[in-house]
Amino acid sequence: MKKLFWESIEVNNQKFFFTVTQKGLSFVSSPGKYLSELFDFYPNRYDFQFMYDETVTNDYLEEFTDYFDKKRKTFDLPVDLDGVGTELQHQVWAEIQKIPYGETIIYKQLAENVGKSKSIRPVAHAVAMNPDLIVVPCHRVIHSNGDLGDYRGGKETKKALLEFEKKPIEKHALIRKLPLPKLSQLGKPDL
Repeated sequence: MKKLFWESIEVNNQKFFFTVTQKGLSFVSSPGKYLSELFDFYPNRYDFQFMYDETVTNDYLEEFTDYFDKKRKTFDLPVDLDGVGTELQHQVWAEIQKIPYGETIIYKQLAENVGKSKSIRPVAHAVAMNPDLIVVPCHRVIHSNGDLGDYRGGKETKKALLEFEKKPIEKHALIRKLPLPKLSQLGKPDL
């Protein structure tokens, strides 16, 4: 029986769940969905033992937190896709991970990058079957006409993620400057 350690994070009042095996991140749910979404990807749910253990999931939670706090643009922790997907899907998921933060690629270019220029539909299906949303950033794959296309997390989430990545980091001054007093105000106790 394979152990799946689960955790959740809330972003903009939407909770999403993720699961981790001993090898790495195995699944990221759609925001606002429940952990049961995992069963669509792993139909043999009785082969898994779900456990909650912060010592296993904490590093992953920190990376997600850093990503949403704009302290990180890539994820460094391992991904475990064993037993999930076809060879083509694994090729597509690996290629998706090369798309730079804040940039997009069209499905046709993605198909060409994996050597399947005439197989755009199977490549698009591989994108749709990505179990690790955000970490394998399939939200960065769009249609050639500029349409965002479908997304397991919903079109609004895809749009929000793309806007989030393109938005510059807001800089806040560490020390707020106060206006200097006028000479006529010097020496007054209420200054």
